[in-house]
Amino acid sequence: MPKIKMPLPLGKRIAVIHSHLLTVDGVSLEAKKWVKVYKHLGHKVFLIAGKFGSEPKLPYLLVPEMSLEHPTVESIKKMAFEAPLSNEEAEALHGLIRSMVNKIKPPIIKFIQKNKINLLSIENVLAIPANIPLGIALSEIIQQLNIPTIMRHHDFFWERSYYIKYNNIPKVLGKNFPPKLSRIKHVTISTTAQQDFLRWTGVDSHVIPNAIDFSFLQPMDKFNSDFRKRFNLKKADLLFLQPTRIMQRKRIERSIELIAELNKKFKKKKGVLLVTGPTTPESKDYFEFLVKKARELAVDVVFASDCIYLFRGEKEEKKVYSIADAYANCDAVCFPSDTEGFGNIVIEAAAFKKPLFVNNYPVLREFKAKGFEFIEINDVVSGEAVEKMYSILSNKKLRDKMLEHNFKIVQKHYSLDALQKKLQFLIEEADSWGLERIISGALSFVHNLFSGFLRIFKRK
Repeated sequence: MPKIKMPLPLGKRIAVIHSHLLTVDGVSLEAKKWVKVYKHLGHKVFLIAGKFGSEPKLPYLLVPEMSLEHPTVESIKKMAFEAPLSNEEAEALHGLIRSMVNKIKPPIIKFIQKNKINLLSIENVLAIPANIPLGIALSEIIQQLNIPTIMRHHDFFWERSYYIKYNNIPKVLGKNFPPKLSRIKHVTISTTAQQDFLRWTGVDSHVIPNAIDFSFLQPMDKFNSDFRKRFNLKKADLLFLQPTRIMQRKRIERSIELIAELNKKFKKKKGVLLVTGPTTPESKDYFEFLVKKARELAVDVVFASDCIYLFRGEKEEKKVYSIADAYANCDAVCFPSDTEGFGNIVIEAAAFKKPLFVNNYPVLREFKAKGFEFIEINDVVSGEAVEKMYSILSNKKLRDKMLEHNFKIVQKHYSLDALQKKLQFLIEEADSWGLERIISGALSFVHNLFSGFLRIFKRK
């Protein structure tokens, strides 16, 4: 992090809020980066969540009803989105939502007031209604306390058919996801999302892309030197890393197809695909499809979610590697997904100086506009993409030129230094909101005082 070169406003007391914090999901990881920058800028940070993946080292509040895993929250979600409701059922749903809102609000308000918190930084819970009571509670808290809020939206409910198949709670969604209050500064993570957000809500937003914490980069060292051996890879094997979950929209079969074609071209090397993410009950059929596809194309695929985690260490007396260890050991990164809200893998591959095989999903054009160079396809693994990847992997001089070029771009646009400048601007705006509150309060006091004198004068 750079030294601060300009005077900063007085340190604020910021509450970072999400359903789950200090966990390995994407939103939580991005929130952690914002916390780091907030602290570096001299602000006091507090955490509010329904679940913490580890013991927080900052002052925090745990409200179990904020968690996505709370049984009542899960029931509300199923009632709202998985079947049409009669009038009576809709009324019962609203009653259940309100009872949960009434449980969530008091402890949060008490925590905010006790700790004199003067800025909220809310992560995604008012863009995706996975916890409807939490969204309503936060909307009401912002309005009730008139507290400045930075609200970051990673994706939106209208992008997912699950949330719009049945129109059971249109007023709830329209009012709270997101709320349209003057004290909120909305943040979207791409220009594409910004435009979509404006079309849907009529509300403008600041674009602040996800960032890379360069301290996350892991070089080859003693701990991860046996990484390839762990997965029975030979020294000559080419390791292709797909650091995604096993979901159909991640289109892992395209990575298998690419490697199958490359295996025909390499005479003394063999490509192996390593997938780090887990499968889910919903993706069981897709997993079986991938196994069959790999067998048909004679491509070795390693599913490694049981021994690759966010951080290295031990689990059940066995070594587990970090995702950074996987990046450090791979030869190329695969990301042929159909759609993404952002695509952290794009900037991670650039930061780790690895060539990236990527599908031309909508947000990718924003990375390309910055000048990144990829091995790119348009839904189909083309001969051109195969040739380009073959050339990059075969020619060190060509590969180094591309990777150094990408690394400089990610340093310039997606570092924590770049994030700091954007957040500092928003926080300075929050100071102006605070000034407005003081002026508004003073004017209100003067108005009430004058009205009181006027009433006394009239009585006389």
